Amino acid sequence: MKINIKKSFLSGVITATLLMSSHSATAHEHKKPQPKLPMDVVEYYKAPQGLQINEADKKRVTKAVLKASEEWKSAFNRGDAGGAADQYEEGSVMTAMPFGIFIGKKSIQAFWTNIISQGFKDVKYMNTKLEVVSKEAAVVSASWEMNNAYGIITKELWILQEDGSAKLRVDDFEIVGAK
Repeated sequence: MKINIKKSFLSGVITATLLMSSHSATAHEHKKPQPKLPMDVVEYYKAPQGLQINEADKKRVTKAVLKASEEWKSAFNRGDAGGAADQYEEGSVMTAMPFGIFIGKKSIQAFWTNIISQGFKDVKYMNTKLEVVSKEAAVVSASWEMNNAYGIITKELWILQEDGSAKLRVDDFEIVGAK
């Protein structure tokens, strides 16, 4: 039943988004109640300040993030929600607008399982911007599209792990419309 509710909600949101202009949809955003995040979640969003990053570190972080991002897209496109969720840290936070906030890999995997089960696939990123923000982190933003929807990624915070791979700690994106 929970999945059916999510499917109905997704269909309704996409239909409503298509019927409304962007202006009217965003004009009332300030009236929506905003969720209160726990302090440990808020800490994930803080960027390091005053760091100087050398070129070798920038290349290392960039290479790891690009590889991990491709692994996420590949898993999603082959319908592997578990593989997509494996690209997130255990305590990661995903804000998927208009659906809400998902905390932890288990919750994030359930979200992707639901989306994939509805036939969403073939995700592509466009106008991708990758900014290395520390010796162990980078932020990615982009536009995206897939077979049934399109939107924006406002922030993917990728963190290098002890093994040199990168994992998502923060994933903020929005569905803008349906195709």
